[in-house]
Amino acid sequence: MIVSQDLLPIKITDMPGLTEINLLAIQAKILNQVMQFTRGVMALNECLENTSNHLLDVLQVSDCIIFQASNHHLTIASSDGATGGHVAGVLGDFYKDNREWHAQGQQLMIPNSNREFSPTLQDWASDRSLGTILSVPLLYRQSCYGSISLVVRGNEREWQPQEITFVQGIADYWAMTLYHTQLEEKYQIEIEKRHNLLESLQGAEARNSALLKIVPDAILQVTRDGICLDWKAGKTDTLPLLTSEIIGKHLHQVLPTEIAGMIWEKVELAMETQQIEIVEYQLWLNGKVRNLEIRIVESGAEEVAAIVQDVTDRVQALLTLEQVNEVLETRVEQRTAALRKINQTLQAEIIERQRVEDKLRTSEEQFRQLTENIREVFFLSTPDLNQILYISPAYEEVWGRCRESLYEDPQTWIESIHPEDCDRMAAAVAQKFPGEPNWQAEYRIIRPDGEERWVWVRAFRVLNEAGAVTRIAGIAEDITERKQAQANILNALAKEKELSELKSRFITTTSHEFRTPLTTIQSSAELLEYYGEQWSVERKITHLHRIKGSVIYMTKLLNDVLAIGKAEAGKLKLSPEALDLKNFCRTLVEDIQLQNRNQHQIVFSTRSEEKSKVNIPFLRQPQMDKQLLREILNNLLSNAIKYSPEESTINLNLSYDNENAIFQISDRGIGIPLPDRERLFETFHRATNVGTIPGTGLGLTIVKKCVDIHQGQISVESEVGVGTTFTVTLPMYNSLSTDEHDEENPSN
Repeated sequence: MIVSQDLLPIKITDMPGLTEINLLAIQAKILNQVMQFTRGVMALNECLENTSNHLLDVLQVSDCIIFQASNHHLTIASSDGATGGHVAGVLGDFYKDNREWHAQGQQLMIPNSNREFSPTLQDWASDRSLGTILSVPLLYRQSCYGSISLVVRGNEREWQPQEITFVQGIADYWAMTLYHTQLEEKYQIEIEKRHNLLESLQGAEARNSALLKIVPDAILQVTRDGICLDWKAGKTDTLPLLTSEIIGKHLHQVLPTEIAGMIWEKVELAMETQQIEIVEYQLWLNGKVRNLEIRIVESGAEEVAAIVQDVTDRVQALLTLEQVNEVLETRVEQRTAALRKINQTLQAEIIERQRVEDKLRTSEEQFRQLTENIREVFFLSTPDLNQILYISPAYEEVWGRCRESLYEDPQTWIESIHPEDCDRMAAAVAQKFPGEPNWQAEYRIIRPDGEERWVWVRAFRVLNEAGAVTRIAGIAEDITERKQAQANILNALAKEKELSELKSRFITTTSHEFRTPLTTIQSSAELLEYYGEQWSVERKITHLHRIKGSVIYMTKLLNDVLAIGKAEAGKLKLSPEALDLKNFCRTLVEDIQLQNRNQHQIVFSTRSEEKSKVNIPFLRQPQMDKQLLREILNNLLSNAIKYSPEESTINLNLSYDNENAIFQISDRGIGIPLPDRERLFETFHRATNVGTIPGTGLGLTIVKKCVDIHQGQISVESEVGVGTTFTVTLPMYNSLSTDEHDEENPSN
């Protein structure tokens, strides 16, 4: 193996006299060894140690110390090997005390120096029988990188000029070497920082690019004076403005005067109050009127960010982003080439790095402002939806869950879906992703507090240059209010239709029901007018009874309509009073029996007196609304008479159960078909088997409303062709009657 001449040891025995030529030759060999370090052949400490030993041997000194200022490291060579930690500390302090002197390029010689030295150095010199010290600075480009100190013990030594020049030459070369070493270290650090910076910038640009594809917004940076600093837009058909037409110009130069004035006014207000200000206006574009909204929020000193809803030129923004990316890549390449020219371009690259960092911070700040100030939920996920990369703060407001839970377990998204929509959404996601480029759906979610909400989600795929799906980006919106509004409209339409049908039925029914008694009245009156003098008294009374019956029928019909109207308007109130139910029912039955002219037999029954007394609380008489109770029993008994054959029996039974009164009305009439029972209490509804029997369909509706006002219950049992039994259960006491009784009887 051939050994390089540069690595051969220096043999002092080959040079008997240290002439200037000899010193230059030795210096050249030492410098060649230093170059081995710069080439990476030798380590720094090894090369410094070799230089110290060579100087020790060549100049025949006691000690040689090389001090590095960057890390305060001492490389020491000693003739007797006795130099240790103490001398390292003393000479380290010696360099610090004389650093300014060395920085001026001055050499120190002891003695023959006018400088005063520390007591520690003087004590050390005395202990070691110090004769002479020569200290030469490592100086390059006005920067001091340390020193080379030569120590002679015993007698003083007079240093020759060629010796000082020899040492100074080695010191200068080492200074230049250490300078380039530090410069190379800085270069490597800058290369690593540039690599990290590029990765962060590419990630930020990818997020911004994804956001601009789906968020229907734009951001405008405006100063307090109304000067546009920056513009990011998303839709091409809303505000067709280019960045070059906006930046550096006043709002009045790029927008209509009225709109620019409104925005400028809100800019001032937002900076004064530090609150979000909103501007809403209409703009005529491409033959269409667009409603635009701008949210203005303070984003820095003397400037605001204006988030424009539905004014995004997405294509232009993407093109601009690509151009910026190309420019950035060009500058990065230029910067990489410049970094290789260490001495000439390092400062320029540092400035460029700072500029890129500022741009990255600005881009991230704009992204944060955009996502945190929109009402919609923006998200980024992996293509398989198993990892959420980003979710905006609006998620917590809409879903009622923290974002950290979704980051930790993306399956909580599935858990929040309404059980009735879960299977549909799971199937839709499995079919749509990742096949279709765009996807949207509406479904319900259940918040942790149990509240149900509707959300609308739109998502699309983010592709890389190779066309592979790298991300899923999307936006979700709370549409609960919109869904509720739709439901309210449908309900209103249904109610309006029902009301219209009810109105038509009311007009038809009342017209028909009024026509028959009016015809009877008219015919009887005409007969009495023309033939009254010829008829007997009995015949006249018959026609008068017909007129009276028709009037009673019409009066009842009007009373029924009025009762329904009061009940619907909430004007039918409960007015309880003390009531003897047994006497009340008996009197009512007698009145109806009389009106019916004994065509039907109405039988009233009740439990025995002893049993009733046991069930009725002592000393308390039932408290009920007499008028409402009359309406209930009168309508039920009238229906029983109407739909039962003549001479049949109708039963009214009164019983008690604790504090409830139970009324049962039974007949042996036509009965009620099963399909009609569900609509039995609807207004104007009549059973399908009534045939030509007259009626309005209001009686049972009034009964049901009177029972509800009493807070009671009504039930029906019926069989077609056999008969019907209605059971009405009413509380005998209410809060009003109870309070009155307590006032009268405090002891209770």
